Amino acid sequence: MTNNTTNRRREISKEYKERRQLGGVYTITNTVNGRYIIGHTADLAGIRNRFQFSVTTGSTVDHRLRADWQTLGGQAFRLDILEELEQQPDQSNADFMADLQALEQLLRANLDAAKAY
Repeated sequence: MTNNTTNRRREISKEYKERRQLGGVYTITNTVNGRYIIGHTADLAGIRNRFQFSVTTGSTVDHRLRADWQTLGGQAFRLDILEELEQQPDQSNADFMADLQALEQLLRANLDAAKAY
């Protein structure tokens, strides 16, 4: 391996480790009956991709939705991002996840608990 290749790999690795994560709180809602799940993630792009993959392949994105997903199909569900939160440069992953969890709890209070899966 050349020195340039090694240096470039180090640069890519450093950039990856230093990137800021965009997390947030989301709901997946059954558009037929209004039932939902709420969750938080440090990777909003990942949850969007996972949801789209589940809709496309017919696989359930969350076990709590399985019965309705199999009956109605993935097209009967929608993913909504309720709030986005960017990880701060000096914030640890654990602190970021704690902030996301607290944000989820705040937003959960605004939802009808009777419609939660």
